[in-house]
Amino acid sequence: MKFDSNRAWTDAMAAVRANREVLLALGGVFFLLPTLLSTVFLTEVQTQMIEAMGANKPQVLNRIMAENMGLLLGFGLGGMVAQMIGYLSVTALIGDRGRPTVGESIRLGLRALPSLLAVSVVGFIAVMLAMVALSMLVVGLFTLVGAAAAGSVLVVVLLMLALTYASVKFSLIIPVIVSEGVGNPISAMARSWKLTRRNSLRLFSFYTLLTLGYFAIALVATFVLVGPVMLVLGQGQIAILVMGVVAGAIGAVASIILAAVLSQTHRQLAGPSPEAMADLFE
Repeated sequence: MKFDSNRAWTDAMAAVRANREVLLALGGVFFLLPTLLSTVFLTEVQTQMIEAMGANKPQVLNRIMAENMGLLLGFGLGGMVAQMIGYLSVTALIGDRGRPTVGESIRLGLRALPSLLAVSVVGFIAVMLAMVALSMLVVGLFTLVGAAAAGSVLVVVLLMLALTYASVKFSLIIPVIVSEGVGNPISAMARSWKLTRRNSLRLFSFYTLLTLGYFAIALVATFVLVGPVMLVLGQGQIAILVMGVVAGAIGAVASIILAAVLSQTHRQLAGPSPEAMADLFE
């Protein structure tokens, strides 16, 4: 099936509007709250890191990161898991597998979390193996002709291209896990790869437009809302706190829209589920 980006966007926005109250609640809990918590508890650390970077003191920056590594990793991993549950729950809520309540959507998200974590582990291992293999092959060959630096640059370029392609091919993993009930991580990855077949370039163009739109809106909103605060108060803790609130709110809305877009993209390429077909005859 040929992917229709206009239809995917229209359907996604319709789904968000139809469920905006409950989606805002889910977004507040799983996307905005983790950002606010990390901002509140890490404001002092972030301020010190920004001052160290502004003063061009890498040794001080490394010391600050080393001293607060546990705190940084804790909030980082905790926020990542919370956002995973959020994406899974939002997808369950606006998907076409019946009409789950908010509580049922969260339970579905929690049940699907181990599969998504397993996919993340598999993806991380694959990236590490690809990085090692490319480095050994490409850099090794370029070293033989005395151009090791050029080989390193080529490895970075090839990895970026490979990661971009893989991100498109595996972009439908969350809807596959939630809407199709595929729990095996390898099967979920294979299913996403199959669904995106012959539509990779269209999907890449669509995702690129969405990303550019997000960055443009985030930049303008940050400039308008955070800029005056920084002009008055400088780059202190209050400015960082305001920036965290603004970034968290923008990120929460963007995450909800992204989950809706991926859900409707999956529905378009995979076709409606049996539950959705049954609803037509109720």
